[in-house]
Amino acid sequence: MVDGVSNPELEVIEEYVIEGRKRFRVRLKGTKIIVNVSASSPHEAASKAAELLVKLGIVKKGARGGAAGI
Repeated sequence: MVDGVSNPELEVIEEYVIEGRKRFRVRLKGTKIIVNVSASSPHEAASKAAELLVKLGIVKKGARGGAAGI
């Protein structure tokens, strides 16, 4: 777990299409952690990225993604 990260600030750094599906690269600000998610919008991508980071144990449960950089 990243120390002190309970409300992650996320930044969409890339949007692209693969096999007809829109995907996003989302970075956890202040780290080099980047996750790739499939989503229909940058806001949905940040939400999915926050959920994934919680599941991986990188951020604390109950954290919500910020809309920074969107």
